[in-house]
Amino acid sequence: MKVGFIGLGIMGKPMAGHLIKNGYETYLFDLNTKAVQELAELGGNACESNKEIAEICDVIFTMLPAGKHVKQVLFSDDGVAKNGKPNTIIIDMSSVSPEESKSFANDLYEYNMAFIDAPVSGGEPMAIEGKLSIMAGGAEDDFNRVLPLLKTMGSNVVHVGEVGTGSAAKLANQIIVSIHLAALSEAAVFASKSGIDLNKLYQAISGGLAGSAVMEAKMPKIIDRDFEPGGRIEINFKDLGNVQSSANAIGVPLPITNLVKEVFGSEVANGNATKDHSYIINFFERMANHQIPKGGK
Repeated sequence: MKVGFIGLGIMGKPMAGHLIKNGYETYLFDLNTKAVQELAELGGNACESNKEIAEICDVIFTMLPAGKHVKQVLFSDDGVAKNGKPNTIIIDMSSVSPEESKSFANDLYEYNMAFIDAPVSGGEPMAIEGKLSIMAGGAEDDFNRVLPLLKTMGSNVVHVGEVGTGSAAKLANQIIVSIHLAALSEAAVFASKSGIDLNKLYQAISGGLAGSAVMEAKMPKIIDRDFEPGGRIEINFKDLGNVQSSANAIGVPLPITNLVKEVFGSEVANGNATKDHSYIINFFERMANHQIPKGGK
């Protein structure tokens, strides 16, 4: 089996690296040629275009910023659909809307290609460790065929249903993560301005009902004021836009999510789009006229 990987950014690069390290014949393309070369040094095969990958590979992964980029890679003249082989399986691991995933699958069907939407959760640390959570939508037979590949990248790989359900599950995940980030930020600013050392707060509440994976991952970054991106504010904002659009289409009110989306939107508007999504604490700090001191006290 020859495997292609298109999109070698913060997440895609370590994910492709796990395929290579597990012995899969992996072909690589990204506009960032440095990322391609670094993975080629691990044993991957550098390619110069999407077309080249399409002509070679039986399974092709895409990990791209947004649906418009996935559409370009799949359906441009030098893209996967027009240059790939029949029965190729496309696995899109980008965060896109369920409607986009269904559209991609329908259009690929005309080329006799299969499509799986398999977005991920866990951010850069879990991508590096190969312990992502992966939620996949598509035909069960196709999923079973590529499951060994997905298991190189994720410790929790779940087939959630037909095409589009993987993307919907990721959006549900993003609702929870984004609201948790906002709640953590609001609570941290409240506690800090009340005179509490955030290290002590973290110690006191992390083992209780308030504890969460979000707190474990992001409270240390808040305390250290380390906002180098794992997950970027602009990505959450984009995902929450997809949530809003999809929820409107099926008639699901999202009052809390829509409010939190405006918090992320404020930080994008203030020039913080590329910072770690924990930096939305800046919104709450500005509201309270209080910045949490580095070190938490």
